[in-house]
Amino acid sequence: MADLERVGFWSRFFGSFTGRHHLDKGGTAPPVTGAATASGSIVTANAALKISAVWACVRLRAETVSTLPLHLRTNAGEFATDHPLYGILHDTPNADMCAAEFWQAMTASQDLWGNAYARIHRNSGSGVVALEPLDSESMAVARTEGGAIGYRYAKGGKIKEYSEADILHFRGFSLDGLVGLSPIRYAAETLGGQLDANKAAQHEFKNGLKAGGFLKTGDRVLTQQQRTDLRAHMAEFSKPENAGKFMVLEAGMDLAGSGSIRINPADAQLLESRHFGIEEICRAFGTPPQLIGHTDKASSWASSLETTNIGFLTYSISPLLVRFEQTITRKLLKPAERSKYSPKFSVEGLLRADSSARAAFYNQMLQNGVMSRNEVRRLENLPPVEGGDVLTVQVNMTTLDKVGNSNENQAS
Repeated sequence: MADLERVGFWSRFFGSFTGRHHLDKGGTAPPVTGAATASGSIVTANAALKISAVWACVRLRAETVSTLPLHLRTNAGEFATDHPLYGILHDTPNADMCAAEFWQAMTASQDLWGNAYARIHRNSGSGVVALEPLDSESMAVARTEGGAIGYRYAKGGKIKEYSEADILHFRGFSLDGLVGLSPIRYAAETLGGQLDANKAAQHEFKNGLKAGGFLKTGDRVLTQQQRTDLRAHMAEFSKPENAGKFMVLEAGMDLAGSGSIRINPADAQLLESRHFGIEEICRAFGTPPQLIGHTDKASSWASSLETTNIGFLTYSISPLLVRFEQTITRKLLKPAERSKYSPKFSVEGLLRADSSARAAFYNQMLQNGVMSRNEVRRLENLPPVEGGDVLTVQVNMTTLDKVGNSNENQAS
């Protein structure tokens, strides 16, 4: 961890805003605390969550993952309920939260900062007993010249250092496989533009949609006192509570230009920019716009909710689940156990269609011996029945090499 100590203050300061997409040997990847935009806005995770589209995308992905049961299975596909890790992954990762809350926090952290961390608590036999979530905004990742990974956690004025074996590190989309890239950092311009558009809209509505302009006084030249009084009068008229009221122009004054002192939000393109920003945010988080309530002809690419859910699961959630599963295998299972057990999220709930389509699917699985009746009942949250574990097939089906024999037997 000496490499972390050699990183200077300014390197850590600017690195937290710019981020790093590669963790080279002897280098350090500080946490991404924010990103500056060309307009001067500073986009942080907290600021981004105040955008309704970001909140909806992060919440949707996190809550979707949290509802998927995570099972530790044997090679035979059975639940390994006798393994100590099963209860940690499926029920209670630690004493303070249930599994749904833990996986929701991990997913949200990865979506916002690109990385999610949890401290691994072990017993004297090196067995995992608890997983404690850590703040991604306070974690720096370092790599020694020899390639070893280390972690430095700075929180509440205290600094703790951990080895790679102590930290369960879930990485988001990555270019080097060692540190994830933060969507907040790389989508900062889009998020900053949305924040600026929201601020502009608030300012316009606060001022009653009144725009600035010019007053003509003809050939008269106002005195300094007259200018001061006029500015004070205009400031009073511009207050939100005076929206819709009329202003009296005296001494031959007139409005320069079109004669309107109000602005249409459509003319200012506030609505268009905010509308387009929602779709840009959905692209950054890999979320179909219609799933967060943004529906129009351009974004309604799926013909049904079932198709939308399948696309969302396939292109957005599945890559996340695979990274979770493989990281758990690598970090929480002992080398001798990795060939015997595997963690697996159950995604069947997301794939459920209407009752008729689901019944047709189950019928095909049962008739072709792919699933047993108890497996179907388990998916429908029904108790098992005696004899329901036997695989069945249609009696009128046979293999091609037996077709001739069957015909000969019937002829005889």
